[in-house]
Amino acid sequence: MADKKKSTKQPSLEGMEDRQIKELQEAAVSYAEIRDERMQLNKQEVELKTKLLALMKKHNKETYSYDGVEVNIVHEEETVKVKVKKKDEED
Repeated sequence: MADKKKSTKQPSLEGMEDRQIKELQEAAVSYAEIRDERMQLNKQEVELKTKLLALMKKHNKETYSYDGVEVNIVHEEETVKVKVKKKDEED
């Protein structure tokens, strides 16, 4: 009986998942973590923007400007635009 040399690499079977490629796995997990953080920050941003718009309306302000912070209501979009100047950018 002749001995057949066994292959050390088993072929993938149809319908089976791919074997792990460490580089792809790590990149995908890193991306998903950052995406999830961004989505959470986006949710917080929307909540704070809504609060800011409500406060602008409460104080009957179309614009607010103080100490490098500028807020303007954008009526077409029913939102606010906020600019904060860094201390070295101020006039």
